[in-house]
Formats: sequence, C-alpha cells, structure tokens
Amino acid sequence: MVAEVGKWWVKNSMNIDNFLNPLIIFWIELALCVSVVVVVLIGVFLAYRRLEYMERLLNKCSLVVFHSRFWGNSARGRMMRLSAITVAVLQPKRNFKRGVIDWQQVQEFPRGLKNLFRGMLLVGVVFFAFGTYFWLYK
Repeated sequence: MVAEVGKWWVKNSMNIDNFLNPLIIFWIELALCVSVVVVVLIGVFLAYRRLEYMERLLNKCSLVVFHSRFWGNSARGRMMRLSAITVAVLQPKRNFKRGVIDWQQVQEFPRGLKNLFRGMLLVGVVFFAFGTYFWLYK
C-alpha cells in the first residue's frame, strides 16, 4: 500500500506539467491582479486622505517640500507627492547622502506607514517580475 501511494505521489506531484497547469497559472495571475488593485486603492487613499499629514511629518526634507510645491493638488500631483514621500522614507541613506532629507524626521516617521510603503513596493516588484515572466514565455 505504501508503495502504491509513493508511486501515485511521484506520478501526480513531481510532474512539472501539474505545476504549470493553466488553472494554477490562472489563480496566480488573478492573485497578482487583485493585489495590484489593492495596492492602487491604498495609494489613492493615502494620496487623498493622509498626504498632508505625511508632508507635515517630513516638513524639513527638501525633497518632500520641493515636490509639494512643484506638483499641485491634481490627481497626478498628489500621486507624485506620495511617491516623493515613499522615496524619502524607503531610501533614507541614499537621500541623506544627497542632502535632501532630515534624518531625524525620517527616523520618526510612523513604522506602520513605512511598512505599508514596503509592502506596496514588494507587490509592485512581484507583479512586474511575474508579468515579465509570463509575457516573455507565452
């Protein structure tokens, strides 16, 4: 009986065709698309509800101040301002070397928002990587 189960396991689970079966690929693609939609909705929420709060927390960072003055309150401007805040928070060492952020303010930025930005970036990178893979190999 154990030998039969072992043969079944090798036959059904160790086959690459089972892993690349169209149903599994469909679910992976669906999960990626849903996660990207969620990230876009979170970005829109942050841009319209929390942007001014985050800009106040980073009011000594010339990167954030410049972008808040340069881009207006249009949808594109708000997303660009949110992107500037994301860059300031997620790349503090590089921006500190350039002299465009205040180190103390970036360190005091709320950890939850930092983690939210990291998660959004991770979903974007994974979506781009899988999208490239599926686009190139189909």
